[in-house]
Amino acid sequence: MANIVGYIAMSHSPFWDGNFDVEGPGAAFAAAAGQMKDKVAELNPDLIVIFGPDHFRNFFFDLMPAFCIGTGEIESFGDYGGYKGPLPFKDGVGLRIIEAVREAGFDPAFSLRMGVDHGIAQPYEVLIPGLDIPVVPVMVDCSAPPRPSMRRSYDFGSAVGDAIRGLDSDLNVLILASGGLSHWVRPMSPYDEATDQDTREFLIDGRDQVIEYNKAREENLAQRIADHHEGKINEDWDRWFLDRLTNGPLEDLLSIDAAKMEEIAGNGAHEVASWIAGLGAWQGEVATVAYEPVPRWVTGMGLSAGFNASGSHGTTPIVGPNTEGTHHD
Repeated sequence: MANIVGYIAMSHSPFWDGNFDVEGPGAAFAAAAGQMKDKVAELNPDLIVIFGPDHFRNFFFDLMPAFCIGTGEIESFGDYGGYKGPLPFKDGVGLRIIEAVREAGFDPAFSLRMGVDHGIAQPYEVLIPGLDIPVVPVMVDCSAPPRPSMRRSYDFGSAVGDAIRGLDSDLNVLILASGGLSHWVRPMSPYDEATDQDTREFLIDGRDQVIEYNKAREENLAQRIADHHEGKINEDWDRWFLDRLTNGPLEDLLSIDAAKMEEIAGNGAHEVASWIAGLGAWQGEVATVAYEPVPRWVTGMGLSAGFNASGSHGTTPIVGPNTEGTHHD
């Protein structure tokens, strides 16, 4: 039987280079991420299961799954200066997870050569700088409506967690979740009549154009950094979300109205579905390790975690000195 030894949920941002030594806004978050890196090294898990979004670099509207599980090779896109190339995987594990979640009533897509962008790769690179622990990536559709609801994401994550615990291998598994918190990104919708035809075609079937399109995105990012661009953040909503993640009631998260959330926390806030899916897999207590609104990173940067060396449920999370909460309903 496999053990799930911990859960780490953290914001990602293309404006952050993954450095732990940051001055000014973002310093507390980056320092906490460094603590988490050391904790992961201490745990030395055999496998990482990462729930995270894709930003139209690997998945498009021509065929958009609600969830996709990597069952074989993994290729990191390398956007925004991140690692480009293959990531390690453990042969057969993803397939066994797929088989188990289908028995539980879910039918996610699967990929024998799954591409991931910074939405999944950044936390892996930050927390496992040696890039040497096998990964099972789980893409949660946070970008392309109709998206899975928060409740469906949690239930799916619970099925993945049960599948992990049911593995016949003696593995210690760490759950990572990536995304959010509040942030506003440029709307990209093929449903919007204001979307120009080239962008619409890219969103629907952009695989042949993605390298060129990504280059334009990165040039735009570099210009915004040079211009000291700052993004809108809803700190109150972020703290509400983290409080519910830590203290409950869980129902408040599962019943989030997506349209209302987008209005008050931005269209990027849909990425918290990855946190909620990961929470479903973890089924343990969680603490807020760090939170900062970082306008220069255009995101409310949060980090929550819970650890349990034995892999059983319900133990007190082991977290760093910045812990703000200790219980999850």
